[in-house]
Amino acid sequence: MTTTVPDGWTEANFADIADYSIGRTPARARSEYWANDGENVPWVAISDMKPHGIVASTKETISGLAFRESFGARVVPAGTLLMSFKLTIGRVATLGIDACHNEAIMSIYPHEGVNQRYLGYYLSQVDYSEHHDRQIKGNTLNKAKIDRIPVLLPPESEQEAIADVLDLIVRAQDLGSRLTSFAEGLRRTAMDRLMTGALSVSELDLDALPRIAEVSQVAS
Repeated sequence: MTTTVPDGWTEANFADIADYSIGRTPARARSEYWANDGENVPWVAISDMKPHGIVASTKETISGLAFRESFGARVVPAGTLLMSFKLTIGRVATLGIDACHNEAIMSIYPHEGVNQRYLGYYLSQVDYSEHHDRQIKGNTLNKAKIDRIPVLLPPESEQEAIADVLDLIVRAQDLGSRLTSFAEGLRRTAMDRLMTGALSVSELDLDALPRIAEVSQVAS
């Protein structure tokens, strides 16, 4: 499919605008790689990555021995952009902690002039169905196809402005989700108390309910 490049924008292959590094999984058969030896390092899997979120913790850690032998004692620093390129292709998140990650994830280091937040949003909306290979266990991007992912780049100031707008939208979505969850909790509590006589309708401020509903609709 042909893409029209707006005036002032450029199109480049991913490999020309960022460096990246692919992770690995220490051998599961080596129990000492997964034991707690007092030097453990967080190890990121795709399930630890909330889309456009911050990875502040991981379900698994690797031992100091695995860190040295499998990763050469090189950590991926907090603040690094991550993207999954196997199975769940195109999920992006940012590290909030120093960590290592598995072989389905790449850590991304944008070149000068490329806004990291913009790049993360851009990569998350690419249609990878045109790029991935079908493997026995699911979809994946090989290195050659990763290198050739086409990226549209506006001027750097516009990249930042676009990222700022999308950050606001993501925060609004997150707030809406939390309000919905909170409202669901209130509903369950109210049903339980109203239908067991623990709470009387006369004790409720019924005038406030429409206002609460309006706030929830706006946030969601």
